Amino acid sequence: MSANNMSYNKMSVRLHWLMAGLIILMLIVGALMGYIPDSKLSLKIMVYNWHKTIGMLILLLAIVRIIWRLMHKAPPLPSYLKTWEVHLARLVHFLFYLFMIAMPLVGWALVSTSKFPSFLFNVKALKLPALPFWQGLDKAHLHEVHEFFEESHETLAILAVVLLVLHVAGAVKHMRSDQTYALRMMPWRAKKDA
Repeated sequence: MSANNMSYNKMSVRLHWLMAGLIILMLIVGALMGYIPDSKLSLKIMVYNWHKTIGMLILLLAIVRIIWRLMHKAPPLPSYLKTWEVHLARLVHFLFYLFMIAMPLVGWALVSTSKFPSFLFNVKALKLPALPFWQGLDKAHLHEVHEFFEESHETLAILAVVLLVLHVAGAVKHMRSDQTYALRMMPWRAKKDA
């Protein structure tokens, strides 16, 4: 099979790297932003609002990516892969797609149950609308729901790190035996969009 048949199209490659960069940035910022002291409240609010904005952007890009993926078949996996490797690769990819939808939705639910308003691009005129599912709950129940989404958001972040490690480990493993396959998502290897 030729190297070109093994490569992804340009749009898939662009979406992959854009989302990879945004997700890694979000994981790093998400892990660090809780350490911003309350004495630097304006900085804290700005960072949190940008985190929420980028999360919503990831949700939109994930929808675009899923639609694009449904319309454009992925290149085939190499025939030499063992059955367990094929299953693991497919599972990791499925979990990544699930993560790219679930993480921003859980984050949106988290801020929808918060007492603090959220603004897209840190602009007060662009208030992030709250999801309506928890309207009417009393303070105690709303707090419980908020805590659930906060824990879920943190758990999904840990899952994302595990998936990233598995994904990179798989690529590094294949670099040793088949660079054509391992590098098929690299920008210089992308084929024209069909």
